[in-house]
Amino acid sequence: MERPANSGDVLVTLLDTCAAHGLPVPAPLRTGAGAVTLTLGDKPALLCPRLPGRHVLIPTVSQVASLGRFIARLHASATTPGGLPSYPRDREWLERQAHAVLPRLPYLRQRLLLDALAEANDLLGRDDVARLPTGAIHGDLFRDNVLFNHLGLSGVLDFHHAANGYRIYDLAVAANDWCVDSAGALDRVRLQALVSAYAAIRPLDAAELWHLPMFMLYAGLAFWLSRLVVAFEHRQGRAERAKDPEVFARIVAERRAYPVCLDPCLVNQ
Repeated sequence: MERPANSGDVLVTLLDTCAAHGLPVPAPLRTGAGAVTLTLGDKPALLCPRLPGRHVLIPTVSQVASLGRFIARLHASATTPGGLPSYPRDREWLERQAHAVLPRLPYLRQRLLLDALAEANDLLGRDDVARLPTGAIHGDLFRDNVLFNHLGLSGVLDFHHAANGYRIYDLAVAANDWCVDSAGALDRVRLQALVSAYAAIRPLDAAELWHLPMFMLYAGLAFWLSRLVVAFEHRQGRAERAKDPEVFARIVAERRAYPVCLDPCLVNQ
């Protein structure tokens, strides 16, 4: 574990709970003395079974639906363990990171960032949003954290972002990565498959569906900012790997220009 998990020691409890409900997650193994954490190279380590399968680059509609069912099962089974912290990328985090990277961006990206930040802050400050369902979320459901084999979805990895947050946020993060083309434009067929498969297990209320487009903007902004921070640190020699922030800049621009609308009657069938 190169860096502490957001959920701290509760990570183990969350993984154990998911595994007990039959979800394909890397539940930590114990030593003969019952210890979970080992020390390797002066760093804490967890030993977990290797999950089968491979990542997919271009997911099929069926694979996207499988992910939707997994997220719903995760939300239904992983009731918030005691001590699970709130999702850290809140309004204060967005403001802090935005103003740290803003001077280093070109003008048009500055305008996009400030406009998206204002809209995300408005979303997170709404009373009706505060009443949306919350609980344990994965927080990082990208294609490189999900495995498939010939039988279907075979594993979900990297629970280091797990937190107590809005349930709809997990769907928003997944939609931004699994249901887009290379330019960040939405594939509505895959989005419908993701959300409908989820709703077949945990029905979504009208308020969650209404706010999903703005949560997709919020999620895109959060990951754009995190990638910008890492990219600037990488240039200064303080990070080992940096992913392209422009991927999420395009997603944020698309979400602002073309908000999606899903019919509750078609989702909750």
